[in-house]
Amino acid sequence: MPNERGVQRLVDSLARDSTSRLVAALARRLGAGRIAIAEDAVQHALLQALSSWPFKGVPDRPAAWLATVARNRAIDLLRHEARNVSLSDDPLPVEPHEAPGDGHFDRELNDDELALLFAVCHPALSPEMRVTFALKTVCGLTVPQIASGLLAEPAAIAQRLVRAPKQLEAAGVAIEPLPPDALPARAESVRIALFLMFNEGYSASSGETLVQPEFCVEAMRLARALARHPMTAGPASDALAALLTLTAARLPTRVGHDGVAQLLEDQSRDRWNPGLIALGLAHLERSAAGEEMTVWHLRAEIAALHVMAPSAAETAWARIVAVYDQLRAIDPSPVVELARAVAVGRTDGPAAGLAALPEADGNPYVHAARGQFLAELGRRDEARIHLARALDLARTTPERSLMARRLADL
Repeated sequence: MPNERGVQRLVDSLARDSTSRLVAALARRLGAGRIAIAEDAVQHALLQALSSWPFKGVPDRPAAWLATVARNRAIDLLRHEARNVSLSDDPLPVEPHEAPGDGHFDRELNDDELALLFAVCHPALSPEMRVTFALKTVCGLTVPQIASGLLAEPAAIAQRLVRAPKQLEAAGVAIEPLPPDALPARAESVRIALFLMFNEGYSASSGETLVQPEFCVEAMRLARALARHPMTAGPASDALAALLTLTAARLPTRVGHDGVAQLLEDQSRDRWNPGLIALGLAHLERSAAGEEMTVWHLRAEIAALHVMAPSAAETAWARIVAVYDQLRAIDPSPVVELARAVAVGRTDGPAAGLAALPEADGNPYVHAARGQFLAELGRRDEARIHLARALDLARTTPERSLMARRLADL
């Protein structure tokens, strides 16, 4: 008989791995306009697992069990609301949908999650609201996670999530599968949502763990599907796929065996995934086919420069500064300014890096970088102040451990 803690861990894992897939599959069968019913049904299945598995035992195929319970719950909800809708007898997928044998989707997007992403990114919504709605309903991110990714206040994100369905309803818009020729116009919103989903997996906004690989894997899978689909393939989609796969190659070294977050210069590069590096570079090469230089191309080039360098010291930091200069010209943000300042410090020395840093504004990473540069300049007392502040503001346990170690080493 499994104990409750073991069941809780299993259900938490299934919630991360399967929720968006089950919601998308149910929404496809119910009609994408009934996302709320699909979400309710999947949450009900997870709660049923928590309450029954400790006593009845974990089923042989837990994900399939969740799919069945969610489907039955959806049927009950439809009956309760007296809707004239029925679900087919086809089982809900518990694994990602595989593309046809030729490696390409058909024109009608037969990947449930990708189809739902496009459906919720409706032009009746503002670009910011489309991305917010997609991150919540399809990608499965929480309000605080979305707020962190979009550099917004949680209250503002919560308001967007309330307003989005109301605006669609007021406009008489149904969230439904799209005809193929409508896909390109929504592709950029989908790319942004996948990028932010990946980022939450690569660097969690809070909690005990820094890395949530399931978010990274799913975002990478959907980005590559986007790059293969005949209506959304192209340089920008290939550049996004390159960015995510090249960055994901470094996942094995994000956190050390001791549970402490690892800086880039401390990571063992022989543990980076060579298969993902090769795949990312192939996507990057294909992305060069077009004439437009997008934010995805610039970010992918930076990721490639990192994974191709023999060491942190031998990285082409001057080129990275130049790419960040291009990036901040077309997509300025505090994140870009911080990353550029770090690259400036590696190129021109800690004094130059210190001068290039943006205002901290409660950002632990700015305080950490300022502390590092001050320490390199021999200004240890000032460095301790900023590293202590970074420790107080750290968002995850591995990052907190890293800040504590750096502070102790001064």
